[in-house]
Amino acid sequence: MEIKDRIVDKAGELFFQYGIKNISMDELASSLGMSKRTIYEIFKDKEDILRSLILKLGDERNRIFEEFLEEGLNVVEVFINVIEIQRKMPVSNAKFLQDIYKYYPKIVKLMQENIEKNNVFLREFLLTGIGQGYIRDDLNVEVTAFLVEQSTYTYIRASYLEKPPFSFSDLFYTMMINFVRGISTEKGIKIIDAHIMSKKNLN
Repeated sequence: MEIKDRIVDKAGELFFQYGIKNISMDELASSLGMSKRTIYEIFKDKEDILRSLILKLGDERNRIFEEFLEEGLNVVEVFINVIEIQRKMPVSNAKFLQDIYKYYPKIVKLMQENIEKNNVFLREFLLTGIGQGYIRDDLNVEVTAFLVEQSTYTYIRASYLEKPPFSFSDLFYTMMINFVRGISTEKGIKIIDAHIMSKKNLN
């Protein structure tokens, strides 16, 4: 792994866990076992690292969608696989987003631009699903793409709860699998129900 990727990945891990303001460049360098000077040779400052992290996360998500499609999976199968990947990822501390909105207006703007790009991608993805016969053709594609993006924030807002009566993994899975089921045709619903039943049998 390139040094740049190592820095971004470690920064993401620490930012998600503790928030951005709580992590100094000294702490980031120490956790990586490298000098702070090495980090500054690659990144201008912490905001520059955060910008690279946000871009990387967006690119990785779309790449995962595209790779599953290239493997020949239909749109509903892609959704299921992405949901399973996402539910196993570490939960972001609420302070991560709080810090972004409070201290990094340029990153907020970048995130908004990312959401707009993702909406374009998701609309095309959903239209592919309609063409395959797995997504309902009466769907408002623009609204549905918007709701998929906003579901991420529902997940993050739940992290504010002091003692939630569920795991965040269960919250995300239940929310997303039922959402996809709701936009699917009978053919798509059969795939989702088979997936749900297989998970039930494993438990």
